[in-house]
Amino acid sequence: MPSTHPLELTELLSLVFAYLPPRSLPFCARVSKSWYQVCIPLIWHDIDLQAILQSPQSSALIQNHSCLIKKFKVGYMSREYATFRFSNLDSFEMDGQGRRDPHTNQFILAHPTVTRLRLTNFYGCPPAFWDALLGFHNLRTLSMSSLEIFGTNINKFWQLCARLEQLDILVQHYTAFDVILPPGNLASIKHLGVKECTYANVPLFMEFIRRCPGLTSIRWHAAKYHEQPFLSKLPALLEAKALPYLEHLDVGARGATNDDVAKVIQSMPRITTLSLALSYHAYQMDFATLLQPHFSNLRVLEVFPDSDIKSRLAQDIMSSCPLLEKLVAPSVDALVVTEGKPWVCSRLKVLDLAFCFDPPSTVNHLQPLVFAQLSKLTRLETWCITGPSGFSVDLRIESGLDKLFTLGRLRSVVLNDIVERMDVAEVDWMLEHWKSLMVFRGKLNTYDDAIRGALKERLERHGIKEW
Repeated sequence: MPSTHPLELTELLSLVFAYLPPRSLPFCARVSKSWYQVCIPLIWHDIDLQAILQSPQSSALIQNHSCLIKKFKVGYMSREYATFRFSNLDSFEMDGQGRRDPHTNQFILAHPTVTRLRLTNFYGCPPAFWDALLGFHNLRTLSMSSLEIFGTNINKFWQLCARLEQLDILVQHYTAFDVILPPGNLASIKHLGVKECTYANVPLFMEFIRRCPGLTSIRWHAAKYHEQPFLSKLPALLEAKALPYLEHLDVGARGATNDDVAKVIQSMPRITTLSLALSYHAYQMDFATLLQPHFSNLRVLEVFPDSDIKSRLAQDIMSSCPLLEKLVAPSVDALVVTEGKPWVCSRLKVLDLAFCFDPPSTVNHLQPLVFAQLSKLTRLETWCITGPSGFSVDLRIESGLDKLFTLGRLRSVVLNDIVERMDVAEVDWMLEHWKSLMVFRGKLNTYDDAIRGALKERLERHGIKEW
């Protein structure tokens, strides 16, 4: 009896195809019937109508594959979209763009299987809407940017919160809410995101946080200059052991004092993710020493400076965190990177960093050596190349780009303030070696708009966004 070829085994194919870029799946689906059966659910799993050009043909295809669609995202809810029915829908996202229409409620009410609901710029929350959500027994994640939840439906909102695991809310209100919190704790909430909260509403949300003892993650992005009240009050909750499971903290810290930042870091023994938008003065404290007790646990570290800073922070931390998967830091001395010593965790998947060449005349000599070190980060998926004013990383083959052929998992490359002069040879090289690449953000060639336009078109023909 002939044995089955490994590439005909459904279980194995599913694992392999999961690593392929979406644009490759339709080609794989044409190879054989068994490949088709594995690829089709992956192709239709996630539909984003903000990212594709809608047509009568695509609407018909969506309807024909409706049972395979698990995630659905739209820019607004048209009459046509409201008629779609997805029997296995798990996640729905919509940007209402300030429109008020009955179609969104109609669509949501028809999909009680949803566990994740994200509504941005959404206006229109009648009592029937909240009644329906209370009937969605599987709903675990809610993201809303609508002040209507703090209106007459506030009691229904709190009832819903009692079941949620993740809540993200855009506050955007400059006077204090006259809101009474429910009695008892909201023990099920593990992830909380608050955006645009002003000073007047900090006390309300601090009490809300205190009522969520199971929190493992807080994302607090306040209105401008209102980060300090949150960071000054958070240490008291941490020191009182009110948040014993907190591991992830993402907060703007530009309005905070060094003492506030230090107390927060010292009071979070379980830190695995730390994201801080720091002021220049924060780099005058011994930030690396504060983080040292957490080096063995850190998986994500993001420190955003107000201005370009060349500090020892990056080089002190990068080689000391064995589990680090994401690093966003101001800068590192290129010479340190090229010394040949371990300079960063090999598990890194996201890197956003400026390489400083001092003096600038050393860039031609050092950049190929920097790229040789970068080539060892074979798990890298996102590479953000940042540079201070007048700084340039030269992404040309003659300057060492070809050393990065090992970065086959790269999905996005971002150029921030980088002067580039790539040509067809560089784009063709990327298409050949970075087959998972989906996004290239930045200017490929800042010297010649005609060349840049041609290169952009070349990328788009291969399904890669460039802007």
